[in-house]
Amino acid sequence: MAKDEFILAVDTSPRHCTVALCRSADGCGPCDILAQSCVDRPRLHAERLLDGVHWVLDAAACPMDRVTCLAAAAGPGSFTGLRVGLATWKGLAFALQLPLVAVPTLDAMARLVPLSDGVVIPLLDARMREIFGAVYRYRDGVRETLVQEQVCPVDDLLTGGYMNERPLFFLGEGAWRYESILRPHAPQACLVSSACGTARADTIAEEACARMRAGCATDPAMAAPCYLRASQAEQARAAQAAKNAGMPST
Repeated sequence: MAKDEFILAVDTSPRHCTVALCRSADGCGPCDILAQSCVDRPRLHAERLLDGVHWVLDAAACPMDRVTCLAAAAGPGSFTGLRVGLATWKGLAFALQLPLVAVPTLDAMARLVPLSDGVVIPLLDARMREIFGAVYRYRDGVRETLVQEQVCPVDDLLTGGYMNERPLFFLGEGAWRYESILRPHAPQACLVSSACGTARADTIAEEACARMRAGCATDPAMAAPCYLRASQAEQARAAQAAKNAGMPST
């Protein structure tokens, strides 16, 4: 990584849209947030995204030509939001000839709780009584993935031995929606408030920094969203095609 990386990051995986400009001094250590915007306007990501870019650059007094890297949430999350965010950042990356890091949303969310030791379980609402979730353990500040990102009923993530560990944190819109299911399984757990536990672009930048230091791919052509499941429209088309073919739908 170059000295003093300036990372323009976006997260459009939840209902709101966040854009952040962060700086990583000497390409190591935590990222400093220079400016960050958050707009809670569902289904209006496309209209607001570039406004957010202009706002953070202006607020940080940083011209676009000082940006050295782009980072975008790759999912899981909102199908439309992910497509808009990643497509916009890929367009910027190609136009400005900048590296682009596609960051798994849940990996970035695990950074919302500054832990040295403990378990973090970020959950996004996947609707249809399901969540997008993963389980992470921190030991001496080093993160380990215990359960890979998946889409499932919330109960499926509540049976591992990690549920008895302390401290244990749940966060994200899926956790707040299904709190009544979570509590009986882990009464000792802390449910992080929405003010601190909502997906944000600055953690996308932080995760991108760590991934670049580890040698991840930064070719914009390689960046692709991770949905974990087909959209409702795609599922409906598949069901109709199976019906027309006289086959049972899945």
